[in-house]
Amino acid sequence: MRSEPAIVKAKGPPAFLQKPAAAGVRAWLWLALAATCVWPAELRAQSALQREYEIKAAYLYNFINYIDWPADSLPPAGGTITIGIVGENPFGPAIDPLKGKQIKGRTLAVKQITTPKDLEACQIVFISVSEKARLPEIFGQLKDSKTLTVSEMDGFAAQGGIINFISERNKVRFEINPDAARRTGLTISSELLKLAKLVKS
Repeated sequence: MRSEPAIVKAKGPPAFLQKPAAAGVRAWLWLALAATCVWPAELRAQSALQREYEIKAAYLYNFINYIDWPADSLPPAGGTITIGIVGENPFGPAIDPLKGKQIKGRTLAVKQITTPKDLEACQIVFISVSEKARLPEIFGQLKDSKTLTVSEMDGFAAQGGIINFISERNKVRFEINPDAARRTGLTISSELLKLAKLVKS
């Protein structure tokens, strides 16, 4: 059984948001921390919810470091990697620190998706729980794209989504559907797969 890393308490924003030049090592440390972080019981509900989405936003950033897209599906160096949000945005201000950060030689952007055409510019798409009834339609729109799909809705990975956030004992965890990633043309690192619950569709 793999032992989990110790929880480290730190003040201020995660180090990878402060100094992106050293994101590689810091991203892995934050990823391990986020996987084991427990929300203190004494926090008010709103504070706990904000913390949850800060962790999920950190995961979205770090997923980029541990996933390879086909060369022709990423913009050239100096371009923009875009996270699109479909439906209601549950992150609120928790996702704002990601905007403008540098990763893989590109600038990170966050965009609210309002039309199917907006999806074409995205490398990552977060599909909100509010869109559960439209999930087959959204998957159809993304069928031929090389897009990382992420959500937090029950059964998302089993239905063909690539990464799905789940909660276990008040911890943020995630599921990965490796088959869905391969069909999309994405390569997920073994390090990331080791942290996930693997799901088949």
